[in-house]
Amino acid sequence: MGAKKSYVWKRQGYLVLSIILAAIVILSGCSDKPTDGAVTTSGTAAADSAKPAEDDPYAKLPNAVSISMFDRGLVSSDEGTYEQNRWTKWIQEQSGIDVTIVPVPRGTAQDKLNVLLASGQAPDMIWEFDRNYIGKLVTQGSIQPLDEYIEKYSTSYKKYLAENPELKPYVTFDGKMYAFTSKRPITTVANHGIWIRQDWLDKLNLKAPTTTDELIAVAQAFKTMDPDGNKKDDTVPLMGTTTTDEISAMFGVHPSEFIQEDGKIQFGPLTDRYRDALGYEKKLYDLGLFDKEYLTDKNNQRAIQNWTTGKSGICFCNWGGGNIDNWMADLKKNIPTAMPVPMEPVASKYGKYGLYQETEASIYVTFNKEMKNPKAAVEYLDWIIDKGWYTLVNGIEGTHYKLVNGVEQITNQEIYKKEVAYAAEYGVLRQQVVKPEDLLVSAALDPVSQELAKQKVKSLELAMKNKYRRDFPFQPNITEINEVKASFQTVQLEIKAQAILGGAAYTEQKAIDELRKEWDRLGGKKADPLIQEWYAANKGLVKH
Repeated sequence: MGAKKSYVWKRQGYLVLSIILAAIVILSGCSDKPTDGAVTTSGTAAADSAKPAEDDPYAKLPNAVSISMFDRGLVSSDEGTYEQNRWTKWIQEQSGIDVTIVPVPRGTAQDKLNVLLASGQAPDMIWEFDRNYIGKLVTQGSIQPLDEYIEKYSTSYKKYLAENPELKPYVTFDGKMYAFTSKRPITTVANHGIWIRQDWLDKLNLKAPTTTDELIAVAQAFKTMDPDGNKKDDTVPLMGTTTTDEISAMFGVHPSEFIQEDGKIQFGPLTDRYRDALGYEKKLYDLGLFDKEYLTDKNNQRAIQNWTTGKSGICFCNWGGGNIDNWMADLKKNIPTAMPVPMEPVASKYGKYGLYQETEASIYVTFNKEMKNPKAAVEYLDWIIDKGWYTLVNGIEGTHYKLVNGVEQITNQEIYKKEVAYAAEYGVLRQQVVKPEDLLVSAALDPVSQELAKQKVKSLELAMKNKYRRDFPFQPNITEINEVKASFQTVQLEIKAQAILGGAAYTEQKAIDELRKEWDRLGGKKADPLIQEWYAANKGLVKH
């Protein structure tokens, strides 16, 4: 009887062992052969994803994150604040994440973020359009790599990045990803633009300028020949919110970017090109063609007022979108006969160049190294790029827009301007594609909106027709270069102001000599060979 019982147990043991082994084989086969469309995982990430939820250090934490936001002053008092409004409530409800918005003034955003980081009060997610700033945060150790979080917690963004691998170099520093980003539509690749009052040109029998000399001549006519017909000497011919960048671009240089000429890398504000651009801007000021306070008009309020009230005739601003749309609409409201039209950039002695254009990577969203719950942050960004962005950009269908041939058409420009325009940047990641002709369909149907939409299409086409000079897709993240540039920026602005305000005694040549001297003093002599070495090793990235 004992032998029989022993045999039965032994046979049952073999059966159980066979079942276990078969299960192992089946499970192994499943993990090696994903279904169509599945994203495979590997190594540690795959092992981690198989762990029970209770082993995830973030699984039991509150599903809450905070994120920075540019305060552009666009939220009306009856809409609320950047921290609390209809869209922050909508985000909470739709994303399932407890999101706290931390606004920072657009004009001093980096300074404010630096203070918040230094004091330990920075939000979980910090974002900027400026890749160089992200590089500084990497160097300072203020933010953390994201590769593991994306691999472990993301679905939508991981898929998006796999479909757009060209974005990865933009977010990679020292071999690791430090930011989320998405591709810009053409409407945000195009950035700067020039607008001119066609009705003033017609009244004075003038043509739009095509050279820097002609630009001065037209601006002087706007100043002295009373184009608005009010018989007062109150015209401010030129205004702008991007003036220095646009004037520099006409000379084929940028005040904060490196360029390559004759096989050598040079920092823009140290070049002869920048000297001449600065001299041109100085001349415009000396001739009284700018508002006397334009250098101290930090929020551009005087400039905007001059344009919207019909006192200025040429706007160095943006091709369209956002604020510029509002300024054009306000001008038409105040001066119904005004005819603002886009103008091509003018040629300088160096030739003709396009105005500033952005790289294909848009907003850079980073994770504070002190973040408590990166899992919640990844889930929030997955929701944003999957579907959240669409409503934040367009509003609510039936309330703010209707679909016309697949294009979102604004139903009421004033309502959209008040209730939706400020919300777009909450959508920090987007899968947005826009064609120039879509602008005609998307505009509200009132006559003013339609008229301005036609001009916006022309403006966008002009902006993209004239390619901006960018020799590097991005600046290398080299500590010595970041440090000297950060120190140099304040000095550069001071010298520029002295040159423009200093009259004949402070020439542009004196300014460029001072800039070169300060660059060397602050560490530029040590940084210069490093950028040359980088260039030698990465010539494939440089456009000639």
